[in-house]
Amino acid sequence: MFLLRSLTLSSLFFASACLAQDGIPLQSPEAVSQAAARYLEAQLKNEYPDLKAQVSVRSPDPRLRLAQCRQLQFALTAGSDLQGAGSLGAHCEAPQAWTFYLSYRIDLKGPALVTTRPLPARESIKARDVEVREIEFSAPPGSYLRQAQQAVGLLAKRPLQAGQPLTFDLLAKPLAIRSGQKVRIVVQQPGFSVSQECTAMTNANVGELVRCKAPSGRILQGIATEAGTIQVKP
Repeated sequence: MFLLRSLTLSSLFFASACLAQDGIPLQSPEAVSQAAARYLEAQLKNEYPDLKAQVSVRSPDPRLRLAQCRQLQFALTAGSDLQGAGSLGAHCEAPQAWTFYLSYRIDLKGPALVTTRPLPARESIKARDVEVREIEFSAPPGSYLRQAQQAVGLLAKRPLQAGQPLTFDLLAKPLAIRSGQKVRIVVQQPGFSVSQECTAMTNANVGELVRCKAPSGRILQGIATEAGTIQVKP
């Protein structure tokens, strides 16, 4: 791996490239661009094997005069990734060392879960409310839901339009306990447990701390469970 230094596009080929000397075969800039595209496509196939990728690499300035390289090396610059616009460093060690930078763009398409109808905020999602379609990814692919079972039972955080691709940040788990709800609090001790009814004072998802008020007025707290109870452990 070689160290990549940030360069302005205007100094793309003068800042770090050594001009080929007379008598040394020149590297075809277009061949470098094509090799860069193949490099990106190989990275994408490894990272996102089930997605369709469209890769475009900007051709270098045709006036670029570089010695023909025995083995090209490529690396993404800092801040670039395998989606959207980015910059890729092309490096050569021999017969003459040179480095220059190529601009590229990657557009990704693939299957993702979308809504089949408008959904109001706090609506619990059912299987009929979603389906898998091919979409263009405008966010990192890992942020999209890909299967219906990932969404069923979750709540929309805000109103969603029909055909809206679903990302994890748009959905929330339903509350296990709501403020004002009558629940049972279970106190576990080694060898025995005691439970009593109390009134939840706060909302809570599974695994969150929740307070409740006992009929005696005592304030208790524990962890919300899937069954809608509050568990207190020593």
